[in-house]
Amino acid sequence: MKTIMPKRATNLMIFTIIIILFSCIGIISANFAFMVTDKIYQGVFIDNLSVGGLSAKEAAAKVTTVYQTKLKNKPALTVKYQNTVWSIWPEEIDLVLDANQTAAQAYQIGRTGSLIERLQERYHSVNSGVIVPFNVSYNQDKLKNILYTIVHSINREPQNASIVLNGSTMNMIPEIIGQSVDFDKLFSDCNHTIHTALQSTLNLTAETKEPPLTTKDLKHIDSILSVYTTDFDPGNMNRSQNINLAAKSLEGVLVKKDEVISFNKLVGPRIEEYGFKEAPVFIDGKLVPDWGGGVCQVSSTLYNAILLANLEIVERSSHFRPPAYVPLGRDATVADNLIDFRFKNTLNDSVYITSKLSGSQLIIYVLGKYDPEAPEIQIVTTDSKITEPNTLINQDPNLELGRKLVENAGQKGIQITTYRVRMKNDTEISREFLAYDDFKSEDRVIRVGTKVPANK
Repeated sequence: MKTIMPKRATNLMIFTIIIILFSCIGIISANFAFMVTDKIYQGVFIDNLSVGGLSAKEAAAKVTTVYQTKLKNKPALTVKYQNTVWSIWPEEIDLVLDANQTAAQAYQIGRTGSLIERLQERYHSVNSGVIVPFNVSYNQDKLKNILYTIVHSINREPQNASIVLNGSTMNMIPEIIGQSVDFDKLFSDCNHTIHTALQSTLNLTAETKEPPLTTKDLKHIDSILSVYTTDFDPGNMNRSQNINLAAKSLEGVLVKKDEVISFNKLVGPRIEEYGFKEAPVFIDGKLVPDWGGGVCQVSSTLYNAILLANLEIVERSSHFRPPAYVPLGRDATVADNLIDFRFKNTLNDSVYITSKLSGSQLIIYVLGKYDPEAPEIQIVTTDSKITEPNTLINQDPNLELGRKLVENAGQKGIQITTYRVRMKNDTEISREFLAYDDFKSEDRVIRVGTKVPANK
């Protein structure tokens, strides 16, 4: 059974087809009219300068008049960040505008590609407008150097908030928010702007970065929980350098509640690449030069400050021989990837560790929140025992008969036990065993000559 279309619908369809046909004929007629012109098509712009209806020669003259004159009195590009402005002048980047080539590019709009592409481009030009880029040449290396200077003046690393001690007074130094400009994006944006919007202003944006430590993290810190000082010889340049580097690693360290801190991780490898020098250290009981000699004084000073602040000791080892810069039983040796000093913050709030070198003194502070119930800390040693060295006599056939030479003076051995005592109102409330250290004695060695003089 046939379906007969209503007469009204048929008429509407015919009318619609007629409109479409006339529209197409109009567009095609307009484009064919464009095809015979020797002028730049309407709707073509160079930057914001209209060149439609002009010949290529006329357009080149217009570009020269408008822009070449401006370039003598106005920067090629202006870069702005907040309230700071940088002007980039044409002569600074050897910029040259080719008006003829720019006009030629404008003339080619609607004249390249397939017939359909040309028709589409002309239609788009008339109805929406087409912007032609400038044909310019310039020294990109010079532009990069200028942009490097701009970026360097904006970029800054984030800096932690810190506490500076002036005697017993604590001064809070606020953090500095870091900021950085994406150089590659800036360079790309500048190139695009120079070609499409000469003499424009480019507004920069910078990515901000907050440092790990802010005033918010330190606001509760109001007192010195402990301080410990050791002396060193500043005349020993290499050892002093190592102490200085290790001490700087302890400046401004926030230790959160229940956090465990590793000395080796804080200080890092004691190698030449990081500025450490060779200085005397004990290896297998012998004092020999090695990288980072002196760092153990920093770990031992920190150990005592941590003890007095009533924090928990997780890992600590004594030296092979007792050092002179701390009392017996209160040293803490360290070695890269071998021996570490670690401690844990067992207080109710985070603590802040900082260090200072003053003349011949290394000073380490532990700062935190004042606790009126905190006990007084004392470090005591007991069961001290001294072991005299054995004396070994070795005969030496190369030494004259009866002559004696001390080859090794020997060392006394020491055994000592260390405790941390907590006091309240002059009363001991607890005693914590810290360590039993056994520094072995070192034999005294004497060579005795057995060589008989030859008869004359």
